[in-house]
Amino acid sequence: MGNKTPYIVCGVIIILLVGGVVGYSLLEKDVTIEYDGKTLEVSTFSRTVKDVLREENIILSAEDVTVPEADSSLSDGMKIIVKRAFPVKVICDGQEKVLRTQPDTVENLLTKAKVTLKEKDKVEPEKNQYIYSSTDIIVTRVEEKTLIEIKDIPYETVSRKDYDLLVGEKKVVQKGKIGKEKIVTKLVLENGEVVSKQEIREVLESPKPEIVLTGALMVASRGGTEFSYTQKMKMLASAYTHTGNKTATNTQPRRGVVAVDPNVIPLGTRLYVEGYGYARAEDTGGAIKGNKIDLFMDTKDEIKKFGRRWVTVYVLK
Repeated sequence: MGNKTPYIVCGVIIILLVGGVVGYSLLEKDVTIEYDGKTLEVSTFSRTVKDVLREENIILSAEDVTVPEADSSLSDGMKIIVKRAFPVKVICDGQEKVLRTQPDTVENLLTKAKVTLKEKDKVEPEKNQYIYSSTDIIVTRVEEKTLIEIKDIPYETVSRKDYDLLVGEKKVVQKGKIGKEKIVTKLVLENGEVVSKQEIREVLESPKPEIVLTGALMVASRGGTEFSYTQKMKMLASAYTHTGNKTATNTQPRRGVVAVDPNVIPLGTRLYVEGYGYARAEDTGGAIKGNKIDLFMDTKDEIKKFGRRWVTVYVLK
């Protein structure tokens, strides 16, 4: 019995050594790591994904993910993929905010950036679009405003000639009244800048014009006689006498009757002709066109003496 003990002890030791070697070999694993465009083949005794990454000095940021997940247990032949987060810039309200993210929708990224969209706001890219790489997300704030303003409408001043008033005199026969209008302005603003403007005007009260009579009556004095007139003009005067015919207005020709162009002086107009006196336009003549006047005289001697001359003709009130 005493002679067998050394052999038994040696046998136990050999069994323990062989078992330890086999157990040790069973704990070692071969894994593949893909990260940052690289592929790494490693043999490791690490228990989890994050342990082997730490062992290989592969640092993960908070937004980086691994497939399988970082807490997963390692197995021999496992393939580990490191998916790095990428930067996304959110531009909104005059500020820029940079997020690091995995692929996600624009809407979710805006939520992460604590950006709240209003009903009219614009987003580029659109809210439901997926982002797979570094991108700028631009938020345009859209605001609609309505402005209401009540404004005065100035009245016009209408001037009318009045031949009952002397030149220089004025008379207000209707006072002017200011009107009122409502102006509704609809504005569309993008990031505080006006991009669209629509104006709607509504007259609440129409203005009333002011009517002013302006004197057009003038006064002249000839040979101690004063008369009022509305117009004076230079005319080429000639003279005529009895023909046996009545005038164009069916009156008998007589001193004080003159022939005129009715387009210049209407028939029936009272006149004062310098060098002749008071007269009335009652006749016409084939040669009397434009600024010409033909004065009736009783005798041919008067006609001859008068001849043709330029005279001032006053149109009487």
